[in-house]
Amino acid sequence: MKKLYFVLVALLFSLGALAQAQSARGLIVRNQTNCTQYYQVFGDELCRCGMQYTSRVFTIPPGATHNYPTSVTLSGTYPPGTPKGIVGARIPDGPAACGVPAGIVGHRACGYPLTYTYMSITATCTPCVMTRATWVDAPNCEQMAQLIFQ
Repeated sequence: MKKLYFVLVALLFSLGALAQAQSARGLIVRNQTNCTQYYQVFGDELCRCGMQYTSRVFTIPPGATHNYPTSVTLSGTYPPGTPKGIVGARIPDGPAACGVPAGIVGHRACGYPLTYTYMSITATCTPCVMTRATWVDAPNCEQMAQLIFQ
């Protein structure tokens, strides 16, 4: 009886994990810090985990919000005419010219961490502020995910 109970509980937990959205149709990015932040979006087909597509690297100034209702304006290897899934973001600590490391955040159902904490670096390669990039999963594959810099 205990084994049967254990199997049923395990099945419920696995179904809950499968019910989570694996990607989003769109993305809202908010920079709530006093420093310019950098990010690169990645994804795959709608409702699928993966990194088949990557955007160019974006800069977002302090206090700004970027809104991507679909992936068609992300450029990079995302196709311009057909919406694809948005799974997560690569977060460089600063501009590429500074030779900085990067972290990744993304959808929990795809196994990505929801937060990345780092010292953001300015365009002149000097430290700016400790920053936490937080990914907020979309409720389903047709909704918007969020990336928030705090």
